[in-house]
Amino acid sequence: MNVHKRSIIFILLPLFLSACSGFNLVDSNFKPRGRTLAVISGLDNDPNVLAAQHMTEALRKNSRFQVMSQKQVAQSVSNYPQKIKGPYKSAYFQIDTDYSNTDIKKIRQIQQQLGVDYLYVMWTPTATVMNDKIYTYHIITQLFEGSSSKEVGNGMFGATAGKTDCCLVPKPDDKDKDQAIKDTTEYVAKQIAEKTGMQK
Repeated sequence: MNVHKRSIIFILLPLFLSACSGFNLVDSNFKPRGRTLAVISGLDNDPNVLAAQHMTEALRKNSRFQVMSQKQVAQSVSNYPQKIKGPYKSAYFQIDTDYSNTDIKKIRQIQQQLGVDYLYVMWTPTATVMNDKIYTYHIITQLFEGSSSKEVGNGMFGATAGKTDCCLVPKPDDKDKDQAIKDTTEYVAKQIAEKTGMQK
């Protein structure tokens, strides 16, 4: 991706994240009780799997968590990625958030299989396209702690490739969309590291 296209994504990224929460702790007094973490894809679609891969790499780079690779996750969880009931009631043009809707029993089962202190689950249930030029993947997440899979954090954000009002770029291709997801997960991973006190 050339510098011009990357600048468009970075212009759009703060605008979208300012309207949505990249990551928030449920308890402002949270203190990490462990270091091991796995990122899992809550759906089996390609953008969701890609988001989990990029978030895994971003957390390894930007945090002191010991992050399990996606290969290790796939080896430990049968039929990974699986469809897990997520924290939303519907997802069409936007996500209708409901964090109590998540299948905690399934989350707990996967967390116990992986044997990690923290499980960060990502769902990418919908995407929107505007004028065939702006493409946004809508992502919602939850962070769970311990064998009981207690929710300690959550968030919602978008990975956007496309144009601004002042600058036109061609219709985003797969490489543009991949880069948008990578850039966004890098941004949110830094938030997670900082807010959990696990930044490098």
